[in-house]
Amino acid sequence: MITAPPASAATIDRVTVSQGGYSAAGYKVGFAVADGALPGATSCRVLQGETVVLPSCTLLDRGTTWGDRVYQVDFSAFTTVGDDYALEIGGVRSPRFAIDENMWAGYLDEMTAFYRLQRSGVATEDAYPDGYSSIAPSEKVYHAAGHLDDAASEDGTVHYDLTGGWYDAGDYGIYGGNQWVAGNIAISYLRYGDTPEVAFDNDANGVPDLVDEAWFGSEYLLRMLDAFGGPFWDVKGSGGFQHPEFHTDGVVGTADDRRISGMGVGGSAKASGSLAATARAIRAAIDSGDIAVADAAAWEALAVEAEEGAVEFYDYADSHRGDPLGGYSTTRGGIANSLLFAEVQLHLLTGDAAYRTSAEATIAATPFTILSSTNYWDMGPLSMAELYPVATAAGKLDIQRYLKKQLDYVLSSTDDTPYGVIDQFKNFGVNEPHVSYMADALRYWELFGDQRALRAVQKGLYWVFGNNPWGTSWVSGVGETFTTFLHTRLDEQGQTAGGTGIVLPGALVSGPNVKDPLDMTSASPWYQDRPGAQDVGQQWRYNEYSVSIQAGLFSALFGLTAAGDAPWSTGTPPTALTVGSPRIGDYVTGDVTVFAQSGTSLTGHALGPDWTPMTASGGVSTGHVDVSGQAPYTNARIDVRGTQASGAYSYSSAHYTVAPPLPTPETPLLYDGFGRDGLFGVQGYTWVNWYNNHAGVGQVTNTTVDDRTVGRFFQNPATAMSQAKFQPWHHSVDADGYRYLSVTMRSPSPNLRLRIEVSDADSNHRVTGTAPIAIANTWTTYDFDLAAFPGLDRSQAKLVFWLQQTADTDGELFVDSVQFTNDAGGTAPVLSDVSHTAGTLTPSTPVTVEAEYTDADGTAPHAVELVIDGVIHAMSPVDPGDTDYTDGARYAGTVSLVKGVHSYYVRTTDTTSAVVQSPLVTGVTVG
Repeated sequence: MITAPPASAATIDRVTVSQGGYSAAGYKVGFAVADGALPGATSCRVLQGETVVLPSCTLLDRGTTWGDRVYQVDFSAFTTVGDDYALEIGGVRSPRFAIDENMWAGYLDEMTAFYRLQRSGVATEDAYPDGYSSIAPSEKVYHAAGHLDDAASEDGTVHYDLTGGWYDAGDYGIYGGNQWVAGNIAISYLRYGDTPEVAFDNDANGVPDLVDEAWFGSEYLLRMLDAFGGPFWDVKGSGGFQHPEFHTDGVVGTADDRRISGMGVGGSAKASGSLAATARAIRAAIDSGDIAVADAAAWEALAVEAEEGAVEFYDYADSHRGDPLGGYSTTRGGIANSLLFAEVQLHLLTGDAAYRTSAEATIAATPFTILSSTNYWDMGPLSMAELYPVATAAGKLDIQRYLKKQLDYVLSSTDDTPYGVIDQFKNFGVNEPHVSYMADALRYWELFGDQRALRAVQKGLYWVFGNNPWGTSWVSGVGETFTTFLHTRLDEQGQTAGGTGIVLPGALVSGPNVKDPLDMTSASPWYQDRPGAQDVGQQWRYNEYSVSIQAGLFSALFGLTAAGDAPWSTGTPPTALTVGSPRIGDYVTGDVTVFAQSGTSLTGHALGPDWTPMTASGGVSTGHVDVSGQAPYTNARIDVRGTQASGAYSYSSAHYTVAPPLPTPETPLLYDGFGRDGLFGVQGYTWVNWYNNHAGVGQVTNTTVDDRTVGRFFQNPATAMSQAKFQPWHHSVDADGYRYLSVTMRSPSPNLRLRIEVSDADSNHRVTGTAPIAIANTWTTYDFDLAAFPGLDRSQAKLVFWLQQTADTDGELFVDSVQFTNDAGGTAPVLSDVSHTAGTLTPSTPVTVEAEYTDADGTAPHAVELVIDGVIHAMSPVDPGDTDYTDGARYAGTVSLVKGVHSYYVRTTDTTSAVVQSPLVTGVTVG
């Protein structure tokens, strides 16, 4: 008799806490992240140094999240102020943390330091006084004043004084759609300035730093108004990883002056709101005595200037509603949404009821969408919270209804996982929408006193301070383990091997993506603090910071500081709604069945985004999503909602990845079609000229030739020895199962020669042969046989094109497509004798599906896959030693299924014939 080996003891991978600390009276929670179930006797305690200060704590098993078993520890009852604490579970210790009377107040100086360090046109030592914040910036951050020559007209013939403002991110661009952040700073003072910790003056100039910073941003808006009279323009960043003073010469009128682009009235409307909020903040500071009486007249004059500018910007945007919105626009309601921010702030500034009437009309016409949180994409929630105290009775009703729906979403979405993070993962970090929702939830608590919101905000900010499965604080400089390799040109070694990273106080990076942008087969969600030298093209997706990413954190920290020791423990959580399948990281194909479970306490289950009713049966609701039209490796989110007895909605989300096709002659794998299509091309990048051997220059542009979207590879050699190297950044592709690299191209340059190399992690192969090849001037598909290189691991293939000219003449190569292909041949395999586990099935009963694979040619399968409800599971040989496929070989796959009625089929290919699929089996009931 064969007996199963004993289960190995679970290992705790890490213990996580808020490395930013906790407030004494606040909610305190940490996690143990393990690879399996922990014994009931697992120890739990809190230490200070090596002294045990809390001898025991309770582990709450939160089940499996993202492949880990997660245990939650609530130690809110421990309130002793001190530092050097650690949470220890099963002998594994967390990073150290502190407990303060008000931990949030300790990071306010970093919030304003961030903006000072992002100032354009100002030397760092002038913007950031020595010792300004408790966390100091790296020495390498310090730079001279840059971009003193901003900016020239689109054609470069006229100069406008557009110095100042804040760099949006690490690329030195300044964008109209993000100019609402000056208003956000002013509003933080207006909402919380009566709290002494908020009205700080760390530069000792007699003015609260929040008012200082709001005015600095407003000065840029007024320069834009002086230059153009109403429209707002972007000034985009450019150049390499150098300090800003090296990007241009700082001399007005020279060729390197940055040029304006992307005019939009969305920026005009947001500028109006920011100027109005700044004028309000200045007057509030004067009235409260935060600005000395001797300085009041000068600052009142600035408030008047800001008010006049706010009105002028508003009038322009209001009368040009049909003009382009511009970049970073309000995608949730267009120009009316941008103007809502202005109307609310202008009403609060002037008392003019017309502004309120217009704002309330916009609010009444605004449909709720769960995608909505305050940021450049939607000014609604902040504007509503600001207007509520002075709204009409009807306006208050509309505002509370909207904001309550948003809170319902926040509370139920953040309960999808134990970590309290909004469940919206995509190809850019989750932290930007997450902290934006947290700021909105805090404002809801301020208006309506719902303690559930205050508790959710605390937990949600612990996520960015390190209470996450990576144990990483995404706020620069905070905690033992924080993001080091920020994506910023202030770090001049940021893309150099051996770079050590940078500290920029207050910077919050974008954080986890749904997948590793360099590895589409990675775990989900994914994060790594990866140096720029290892990821030149994609690092911004997870380690970029910006004024918009930081804005929600900024607001929430000031608000929590003002909240102090307010109670947070009461209130009933929303009814849990679980999407059992698909799960994040699942690869799907065709028709995907979505399973939602919530017992009988939720009714009316519906599938977003259009809220299509789902079919309910036995406590399970199902809906369908067809992914057959989506490109391979598309990452997407499914939203489900149910209705509670109160009428409130409860939400849950799931994420999936569209599987690439199985490799067959009928399903080539398009890598780049040079029209934003293909695995690489869909990212919107062009190939790059990394290197030129023996001098010369190269360039790639995407263009149209002969009615085809093509990549134009150009070389201007210095001599006939010059070689230009082109790559799709450092991107790799899983081309396993494909035989040919097929490139459709032509070249009008008779002297041009092309060498193509395909490499993996360990080897490099010249697939064009030992000598470069000439390319015909007619469209021709060249098939390069990868089977000729048995040492090549096609699952991690990287491509390189080299151009060389036989004489010192320019050369052009037009590439229409790069793809991986197969030839048809042989006999198609057969799948037979498909079966699954018999008897009564439950979610705790693993289900095994078996099938017989037979191939008359004796060809092994590329893969045998079990597709259950559209989710793909790999099958493995029952007898790995059985490699005679002519008489059949058994394959099996074992899965755990959620409650509900399931269907499945098995599919395979030998790569030289079409996909073979077994008949669909339906009615597999799991109770």
